[in-house]
Amino acid sequence: MPSSYESSPGPDPVLVSLELAADKAGDITPEIYRRYFASCPGSQDLMSHIDDLVRGKMMEEVFRLIMVQDYDEESHYLNFEVKNHKYAYSVLPHMYTNLLNAVHVTVKESVAEAWNPGMENAWQARIGSLISELEQRSGL
Repeated sequence: MPSSYESSPGPDPVLVSLELAADKAGDITPEIYRRYFASCPGSQDLMSHIDDLVRGKMMEEVFRLIMVQDYDEESHYLNFEVKNHKYAYSVLPHMYTNLLNAVHVTVKESVAEAWNPGMENAWQARIGSLISELEQRSGL
């Protein structure tokens, strides 16, 4: 069943907030990783071998997944990525939540006064949906 933000007329508040963040703050990727590493002990060591180019590509994929409203078509991709991250890199399920929360807070702070309750509700729903999808696959 779609969330209220998905069935309401008008542009997607998540996309609008991402566009505003890009307009106001430019590349927010370094700030997202700073927050993520600060909030998720062990994540920085886990990613110490990854350069900025790969981190940027990873963040592009995170943004893409945040923009998805229905994860049914992403099922095979999510299964592969979660399994790969778990076994190849020892990623723990809480690391996804910490990363997505770092994205949310960074976008919110970048948007500043333009942030509104509709954006907050849409972000909470979208991140909750994505975290649920990732957690379901973490037991693979």
